[in-house]
Amino acid sequence: MKKISLLLILMLFALAASGGYGYYTLVLDEDDADTDDTTSSGSTNAPIAKIDPVNPKIQVDTNITFTASKSTDADNDALSYVWTFEGDNKQYEGENIERNYPEEGEFEVRLVVTDSTGLSDDAVTMVTVISNYHGEFSGSLDEGQTETISFPVELGAVSIDVDWNLTDTRFVVTPGDEATVDMYLEDSEGNAIENNTDEQEGSDTDSWLIMDDRLEPTGTYKIVIECTNGEMDFDFVVNVKY
Repeated sequence: MKKISLLLILMLFALAASGGYGYYTLVLDEDDADTDDTTSSGSTNAPIAKIDPVNPKIQVDTNITFTASKSTDADNDALSYVWTFEGDNKQYEGENIERNYPEEGEFEVRLVVTDSTGLSDDAVTMVTVISNYHGEFSGSLDEGQTETISFPVELGAVSIDVDWNLTDTRFVVTPGDEATVDMYLEDSEGNAIENNTDEQEGSDTDSWLIMDDRLEPTGTYKIVIECTNGEMDFDFVVNVKY
């Protein structure tokens, strides 16, 4: 609005009892500056949804707790949380959710975070469910015979532990004529990653431990045992950890 100065001079000539004249002045003043009635309102921000842990790897039938506690809202609005899990047609509410996966595989986890104004954001992660491998193998070999043991190594393996026990099965063993075997461990691409020769009953070496980048090829691994002298019983225990 502009300031408006209105000068109204009313000259009233009236005959008063006194016979005099009266002068009356009316001045109306208003704001001379433009005033805008401006209403400032802070911007409203959607929350940011975050799942913790991100892309976890767990063992079969192991409990895991997912949390939305790292989710944020710039306006400090109250937040609500809704979870959905692949393979489960229900929805779950709460900041923290505990789950158990009875089967191997990869499963999606989705979180929707909604603030008190109705704005929302979602986050997705994958949980990988795996199980360690355990295998036990026994057999008996005569001189010249070979046995092959096979076992799986899947993506994400961190170690292979192979333990064995050898027993010379002959009733009479002449010193220097002990039963012996040659053994080697072969990865899925046919590379020999461990190799022991002339192993006897009670040898100091009775295990292999393979870790890290030596386990990069995935697929079927093999242990080959060849009896090079005498007669030998063997027992092998294989553990693959993830």
